[in-house]
Amino acid sequence: RQMIIVSACLAGMNTRYDGTNCGHPEIIELVASGKAIPLCPEQLGGLPTPRPAISFVDGDGNELIKETIGVRAIGADGVDYSKNLINGAMETLRIARMFNIKKAIMKEGSPSCGVFRVWVNSRKVEGCGATTALLKKTAIMIEAME
Repeated sequence: RQMIIVSACLAGMNTRYDGTNCGHPEIIELVASGKAIPLCPEQLGGLPTPRPAISFVDGDGNELIKETIGVRAIGADGVDYSKNLINGAMETLRIARMFNIKKAIMKEGSPSCGVFRVWVNSRKVEGCGATTALLKKTAIMIEAME
């Protein structure tokens, strides 16, 4: 049986930056039936919950993972959380490899999990989060969920 990864907040876990969740019954059921592993890359990267909202500066998660000069992930508190996002992405990939994951369902808009849109320079724009960027490089199929 093929396991998938899901953003923990989609599974009803209070892991979002503001300590809430955006649980979806179908995702909660996947986890409850043992078909999905809920992960929060930001927590895996060492960030607490709740935590400051994070926006990219001068690029998205793809650019952050590539370590493009100038691209950073800055919290609403002015702190640079780039290393946390990169570490969380790498830890998520390590778990994905451990379970031979081929698919993930990620939270749209998140600086780690965003698939099509993320916050860059305080605007929601086309781009992806750091974890999604890293997983895409390994041919894991990614679906987005709000």
